[in-house]
Amino acid sequence: MKRNSGLIGIVAILLSIPSVGGGQIVENPANARAANAGRVVVPEEVLSISDEGTRDYYFKVPRDLTIAPDASLFLIDGSQILQFDKAGKFVRNLFKKGQGPGEMSYATTCLTTEKNVIVHASSPPKLIFFDYAGKYEKEIPVRALEGPKLRPKILLALGGKFYIQSADWPRVAGEPDYVEVPHSILALDAATSESRGLSSFSTISYVITGEGGSHTGQYPISWFVAVPFKGKYLALSHTSEYLIKIYDPATDKVVREFRRAYERVKPDPPTAIEKIGNIRIGGKYYPRPEQKFQSDVKAILTRGDQIWAVTSTRDKSKGVLIDVFDGEGTFMDSFYLKLPEPALRQLRWSGYCALDGDFLWVAESDDENDIFRIKKYRLGI
Repeated sequence: MKRNSGLIGIVAILLSIPSVGGGQIVENPANARAANAGRVVVPEEVLSISDEGTRDYYFKVPRDLTIAPDASLFLIDGSQILQFDKAGKFVRNLFKKGQGPGEMSYATTCLTTEKNVIVHASSPPKLIFFDYAGKYEKEIPVRALEGPKLRPKILLALGGKFYIQSADWPRVAGEPDYVEVPHSILALDAATSESRGLSSFSTISYVITGEGGSHTGQYPISWFVAVPFKGKYLALSHTSEYLIKIYDPATDKVVREFRRAYERVKPDPPTAIEKIGNIRIGGKYYPRPEQKFQSDVKAILTRGDQIWAVTSTRDKSKGVLIDVFDGEGTFMDSFYLKLPEPALRQLRWSGYCALDGDFLWVAESDDENDIFRIKKYRLGI
């Protein structure tokens, strides 16, 4: 973690570091190749899941939506790891409180493979394996994740190894400052339970640390977003400016980097609460520092050999702009996804949507009533 006197200095350092893969960046023009690029797509809602009228589960803040090979949906919400079938019917809750076999204090993420549902749990950190009938099979300790972390998560399972994202809580000494936060990829060997560090991808946060270092808060300036691609890669973004990387964890190399000419978007005006500050340390509120632009890529979704970049571009009448790239990094298509407002808000946060072929699952939030529903939409693309 590197501390600098300001954002300009830290950005200059990041720009001077060679890419992990050492290759050239694929440059794309502002316009996609498709003749009808820029069109508006209006998905059709096909089902809605709520927690009304049931005691089997509740929705507080459902996140980390994951699609299994049989098209069933898994999500995490507090002390719940919920499974629904493709028709939206509740199947089971895999969460069991405790520290024994198959038990956990907290679930960070889950990953689905052809044979298993793998839950990344903490306290102590471990991977817990279930079959699709909900039966506990085994668990593997994750020994390299000691100390406070920024919600570590399992990203990919491949060839007897499990690839995990991990980053330390950033801290500063003295006044709040901009901090470079490396997000490391760890390779955990299923046979030996040993892990080793691979590449890291840095984001920037504005960090506030209380006197004595007992409390720390941060405002991310850029975000680390990584999703599986074609079963063996990670499609990821970690910079504020438009740049997507395809990372091969088996070889620990970035095999492709690409971007397109993009008109950056200014931040939304701060709310009354944001002007005061969302972080309170030592009796004092700290507001988010002013930013010239939003992060260009808000989230990434993948479908077959396509990578979808959820951009910061939003039109009140059209929706959110989605850019579509192929595996070579070519800008093939773009379209506005016009969804209801609760879905559009969640679309631009990683982990609150999941793409399954022609279907999009969204954990929608009704801000007025603080009510969540899981919606499934048919895209028709």
